[in-house]
Amino acid sequence: MKAEKVAAAFLGVSLFAVSSGLTNAYLTMRPQALKNLITPGTVDIGLTETAWQPEKAKGLTPGSIVPKNPAATNTGESDAWIFLRISVPVRHISVVNPQTHRKEPAADMGVFSFSTTEGWERISDERTEDSVNYVYGYQKLVEPGGQTAPLFETVTLVNYLEGELTAADVLQIPVQAVAVQDHVCEPGAPLAEIYEVYLAQEEP
Repeated sequence: MKAEKVAAAFLGVSLFAVSSGLTNAYLTMRPQALKNLITPGTVDIGLTETAWQPEKAKGLTPGSIVPKNPAATNTGESDAWIFLRISVPVRHISVVNPQTHRKEPAADMGVFSFSTTEGWERISDERTEDSVNYVYGYQKLVEPGGQTAPLFETVTLVNYLEGELTAADVLQIPVQAVAVQDHVCEPGAPLAEIYEVYLAQEEP
């Protein structure tokens, strides 16, 4: 949804630039030379997690590893830069030190960890009262029909002290994919700058 709105905003800018060029050309060319139609592309994306199995995410014990492999597909008509936003829940809990096997003082911490795969760059991480919110950008431009590598393959539940988390705790890791069409920044612009362009188009 956001990707489509961003595309519409950028297409307006692109069409204005193209129209200016055609106006200048019209002054020196015969009108019949302007028969070609300009068809703007669209940006749209899909998000999949082929390894995700809900039944394997129930009744987890400390240190459990859960298959989860979010990846995005460019389902639009234009090349796109793709970003994934992940929110990891934070709880005030005690964990067991893996070296000493002793209880650590209780603290606010993200209850899941993950290791990113090759091809992704961390754009930002923001801590709130109840979550840690990450943004990662895919380092390669994704063509229509193309897919990113999974951001990660699994997530690991923190080695919490028994009783600190219970079956009543619902732990969710929301993942959102957003995209920006190519040519919104100068060639070679860092992913963080491209993502800022997307943020500027988001609804307040």
